[in-house]
Amino acid sequence: MNYLKLKLDDGTYQYLKDKFDGDINAIEDFIKKILSKEIEKTRLDPNELEKKNTNENLENYLKSGKSGSRSYGIKGQGW
Repeated sequence: MNYLKLKLDDGTYQYLKDKFDGDINAIEDFIKKILSKEIEKTRLDPNELEKKNTNENLENYLKSGKSGSRSYGIKGQGW
């Protein structure tokens, strides 16, 4: 396993220290999870990323109609 030493600004360090009651192992685990998620986003295949964005946009569009309106009833019906 490789190690990386991070320098945090005082506010960020204090926030993490308070959030995890000074448990350094919990802070390290939290930071590892955050970094892993961010790196995974950048490693996504561009086609997968485009597909994900398309699905999210479609879902947002379908949820955007007001209940009871005429346009709401036809959204997502394939025509």
